[in-house]
Amino acid sequence: MKIAKITAAAAAIAMIGGSAMAQDGQAYVGVGVDAVEFDSYNLSGKLGYNFNEFFGVEGQGGFGIIDQEETIGGVQAEAGIDYYLSGFVTGRLPMSDQFELIGRAGYYFGEVEGSVGNVSVSEDVDGFAAGVGGQFNFGPGNMNGIRAEYTYLDVNTGTSNLDGDGDLWSLSFIRKF
Repeated sequence: MKIAKITAAAAAIAMIGGSAMAQDGQAYVGVGVDAVEFDSYNLSGKLGYNFNEFFGVEGQGGFGIIDQEETIGGVQAEAGIDYYLSGFVTGRLPMSDQFELIGRAGYYFGEVEGSVGNVSVSEDVDGFAAGVGGQFNFGPGNMNGIRAEYTYLDVNTGTSNLDGDGDLWSLSFIRKF
């Protein structure tokens, strides 16, 4: 069932993005670092397209680079994100020539992994994601940007005792085309 959801979301984003190429829009890519609850960290990438100055679509993916570590009863425990992929519809509110507020809502899926001693467990996660942030644009034609944002994650695992929510804080460099 997850494969069907993922395929449908990817197809919808591709159709929207493909129809937008004929309009006067702007594509962008980004690279950044995400902090999950400020306990584990990910390297992430963004690919997006703005249909106009107010609306667009965006895909984001990442993988874990630093896991949360704790010692429990003298045994080392680690937990973190292996990978994630997400798709969003974005809304922008230009505040000046160089600064804009950004809101986004969409869907994500990924895999988290935890280990205690020699025992490792991984779990698929997916759910609704929504966030807000700001982007400062600079350089010739304001083609570069620094974006800071917060994204709320509704965590669904299929195992009710692991469901909940998560906070993803991101800092990214954006390059527009």
